Amino acid sequence: MAFFINDKEFENQGEFTKYGRGCATKIPTPIEILRVDEEISSNKSRRSLFSQLSIEVRFHHVTYGAKGLITKSQRKKQIDLLNQAFAGANLKFKYSESKVQFIDNQSWYFMGHGSAAEREAKTLLGTDSKRYLNFYTGGLVSGLLGWATFPFDLSGDPILDGVVMLDESLPGGDAAPYNLGMTGVHEVGHWLGLYHTFQGGCDGIGDHVHDTPAHSAANYGKPQLDQAHNACIVGENAPINNYMNYVDDEWMNELTPEQEARVKEQIMMYRTGLLNT
Repeated sequence: MAFFINDKEFENQGEFTKYGRGCATKIPTPIEILRVDEEISSNKSRRSLFSQLSIEVRFHHVTYGAKGLITKSQRKKQIDLLNQAFAGANLKFKYSESKVQFIDNQSWYFMGHGSAAEREAKTLLGTDSKRYLNFYTGGLVSGLLGWATFPFDLSGDPILDGVVMLDESLPGGDAAPYNLGMTGVHEVGHWLGLYHTFQGGCDGIGDHVHDTPAHSAANYGKPQLDQAHNACIVGENAPINNYMNYVDDEWMNELTPEQEARVKEQIMMYRTGLLNT
């Protein structure tokens, strides 16, 4: 199967569809999901959540000649989008232009999820993943828009921690309709511990957030409210504007209060190094 972005054909690889929303973030195992839920529950009575937290983003741009040269304006717009999306979780993202890295490497530019190229690039470029959000960009394997690591994987493999983005998905890129920067928001959502809203379909308890209606599959494009028919419970509507769904960038504009609470809880359990910056 192939799909097209800007009339270019790509091989179908990883978790994506004919619509092109190629998120390669791993699907957590049932054991991982159960462990996280148990730790959230056991820690609620022992931890007080922060009122405000500043997260410093370190941008690492892998280029291939003239490809991948992300601009200062694009970085600032991406940071603005993160601040808007996670304001309800009391998060403030920032970055320093002096810390931005560019490196020209054809092999790394076309890295795939879990590849040797990914590990090599992150080993050289990454900065203390316990204290910073490492934000990598490149051309990636054909068809992928990005991926992220979950908070509960940080201690086991800190080198790989962070988000990896298709360069053309940043604001102003050419990967329409995925070029408004919402892929960055989506992947940072994973980095902060959120699953896809369609996680688990209609089995179990979905994405383990009670105020995101469970739905049988992802939503794509720009669905209207009366067209969101894949909710699991009659009378509910799928969360068609949620950042953790698969709709077009233009359609993504919300997180729920319980998603925001889950983000804060996972920071307090797995990303406590952010609290020390």
